[in-house]
Amino acid sequence: MRSAPPGASDALAQGRRRQRRAHSPYRSPEGGRPRRVVSGCDPLGSVTRTMRNDWKGPARRVSAIVVGAVFLGLADTADPAPYNLHGAPIASFVWSPPVPRIGDPITLTSTSRDLGSRIVRYAWDFADNGPFGAFQEGGPVAGASFATPAPHVVRLRVTAADGLSDIAAETITMTPPPATAQVMYPFPTVRIRGKDLRRGVRITQLAVRAPSGARINVACRSRRCPARSASRVATAKRGGTTWVTFRRFHRFLPAGLTLQVRVSRNREIGSYTRFHVRRRKLPVRTDSCLDPSGVKPIACPSG
Repeated sequence: MRSAPPGASDALAQGRRRQRRAHSPYRSPEGGRPRRVVSGCDPLGSVTRTMRNDWKGPARRVSAIVVGAVFLGLADTADPAPYNLHGAPIASFVWSPPVPRIGDPITLTSTSRDLGSRIVRYAWDFADNGPFGAFQEGGPVAGASFATPAPHVVRLRVTAADGLSDIAAETITMTPPPATAQVMYPFPTVRIRGKDLRRGVRITQLAVRAPSGARINVACRSRRCPARSASRVATAKRGGTTWVTFRRFHRFLPAGLTLQVRVSRNREIGSYTRFHVRRRKLPVRTDSCLDPSGVKPIACPSG
């Protein structure tokens, strides 16, 4: 059998490609790329248009997504699915003064943005009680003040008309008290985290951030306390601050139980935190200062 001359197979393949291009229904008579006209859909609706070539040939249906004058997508489909703009709002806020003092009125202003539908509800949480804090309905502007020089966490929840919501949390740093006030500095921070249940709470974190040398005492008041009390001394390198964790209380705490956290050092004014567990309600937290003897809660000096 005789073999084909060199180059014959390549010439045959090129001829077949030319023949297919000549009979393609998607090629214009001039042989260039086809021109197509697309009708965009309303960004707030779902409109499917028919796209036709400029020459006689089969019509093609496409799903076009257009927002303003920006083309976002184009895909061939037999039954295009509707497209709806939908997005949760983005919560954010600012406050003034940026570094308030004890008792100073603070103005908080929402800077939240809506993506899909306008924001219709604002709720603020000033309890500084972590996941146990209760949101209070309000407006885009709210006011607050704090009774201790510790950093305080404020949360804002915004809800759009379509039901989607978002939460923003910011830490407000307070102005340090003057040295003449003899207030412990850095002022202790008490962190209590967990989950609220019908008959109590399940604590997952009970920790105190205190300066080196501070004595921390956690007292429990209830018949079902895991321990009556626990005490530790904060030890930090170079005289800084450190976190002290009390894992003995990392468990279920029933309703009616009360935790009292006292932090004292060298006859300074310390910190006092009271955490009361309630039945079918969020726990109540109260923060104040502690007298130099380390026993009684007192109001923090503002000047």
